[in-house]
Amino acid sequence: MSVGHIYHYFENKEAIVAAIVQRDLERLVLIRAQLRASRDVHETAIKLSADGVKDTMDAFWAGLRLEIVTEASRNPEVARIVQAADCCSIANLIETLRFARQTGGKEDDEETLATMAEIITSIFEGLMVRAIRNPAINRERMAVMVQHVMRRIITSPDWIRMA
Repeated sequence: MSVGHIYHYFENKEAIVAAIVQRDLERLVLIRAQLRASRDVHETAIKLSADGVKDTMDAFWAGLRLEIVTEASRNPEVARIVQAADCCSIANLIETLRFARQTGGKEDDEETLATMAEIITSIFEGLMVRAIRNPAINRERMAVMVQHVMRRIITSPDWIRMA
């Protein structure tokens, strides 16, 4: 599709960004629904994290997401869209973590859950950069390593004592 043709479907650049961001948010809502429907929440979360690595490290989508973040640094309307989506994403992830950890008998305060969500988000956002900087990176191996990290985050008995 040509650059000019895309504007038959979208009013402006901000509308395109909003549609892409909305697609990502819908994916996160679907993941949360899969976890809630799962018989083994912990193992489902860990499996889905591997799928997330592969999706996050797809060169096209990684590049597009990084372009959106770059545009947000210059364009206040895109920044508003990206920041609002981030708030929704983090809130969704906090609720997902709360659910996953509660099914394992763990209760966490809001600050701990928020910190966990920020760590997980930072991992995945970092993977986007790595996918661009090192296209030869072994994505399968990265997925396995991220699964180990996710297992630790989800099943650790007490994060406050660990700090």
